[in-house]
Amino acid sequence: MSNYVELGYPIYDGMGVYPGLPIPTVKIREDLTKGDPWNGSVMDIYLHAGTHCDAPWHYMGGDAPKMSDTKALPPESFVYDHPLMIDCPFAEKNGLITIDMIKKYGDEIKKADFFIFNTHSYPKRDMDFKDYGSDFAAVSAEAAEWIRAELPNIKAVAIDTLSIENIAIGKQNGFRTHKGFLDPAKGKNTVRIYEDINPAPIEGKKILKAFCTPLRIVGDACICNIFCEIED
Repeated sequence: MSNYVELGYPIYDGMGVYPGLPIPTVKIREDLTKGDPWNGSVMDIYLHAGTHCDAPWHYMGGDAPKMSDTKALPPESFVYDHPLMIDCPFAEKNGLITIDMIKKYGDEIKKADFFIFNTHSYPKRDMDFKDYGSDFAAVSAEAAEWIRAELPNIKAVAIDTLSIENIAIGKQNGFRTHKGFLDPAKGKNTVRIYEDINPAPIEGKKILKAFCTPLRIVGDACICNIFCEIED
């Protein structure tokens, strides 16, 4: 028997975001309690708020694919038959996921098509978003470039922090982590990046498959949700 769980967070008015980004709003426009014929709401949200997927255009610009590009970002790149959770807890601030942390999973990494990095940061999201949103763990530039070069089956990566990259380091090195995954010049297939995911439903579970249905926004990202099929 199997079951389906979601790794995305709900979107709500005033939701926490990376420091300095616009705070999402979800406002009722038509209201049954005020005599309107239905309830209807309007949402205003930065495309990198909450659980989302980065398009290559986010960091590459130019003619790099936007989220609407179904040829460069085809539907099959959002379907994963061999997801693998990489457990990498960090007690210290600004921890970096290294190649060795990934290699410890042996031959599993060679058949995997989706890495889910669990840094064990996610419990802080509801308890102390300020702590969750600052000095968080991320993937090192060397690990990102190694994954792209040495693990051609990987179609996507996800992390339980606000970014796959340490932003301070990224500003110094030209955002090598994001570009390692997203730069079309580094290989035929770019790698989907999912940020701010909730791994709690899959901890200790056998993950059978994972899926995402992106919103085809003509832009740099899309708010999304990830579904996993797990073994009961």
